[in-house]
Amino acid sequence: MSNLNMLKRQHSEVLSIIDNIEAQIMNGDLSARVKNISYNINILAGKLKMHLVSEDKYLYPNLMNNSTEKIRSTARAFNTEMGSLFDVFTSFVQKYNTPNKILNNKENFHNESKKIFRMIKDRIGKEDRELYPLIDN
Repeated sequence: MSNLNMLKRQHSEVLSIIDNIEAQIMNGDLSARVKNISYNINILAGKLKMHLVSEDKYLYPNLMNNSTEKIRSTARAFNTEMGSLFDVFTSFVQKYNTPNKILNNKENFHNESKKIFRMIKDRIGKEDRELYPLIDN
């Protein structure tokens, strides 16, 4: 699958941005870094959107028509799961995509960012461990 290397690279980029945001959140007072945090949230949103477009247009349609049942069923399950994750992430971005939105709700931002970033990391890990090896030939 020719797009697989690109998708793996996108996973790496997404994880790097999340790590950057988490490090900034954990490093004391948000006020000094809030502009950079909101900027990176918006960058993350763009990267995830590009990644999902690639998956939705190319990866999953091809895999759901694959001749191997395990690949088809795994792709269907992953494709179904991703819709809800993206909706949750989109809501998070809308709530916290500017410095003022973050500063006006620091505690919720901190709690929600932990949850959403864990969900994204888990999802990427699951694709890397369970889906990509099925098609990496």
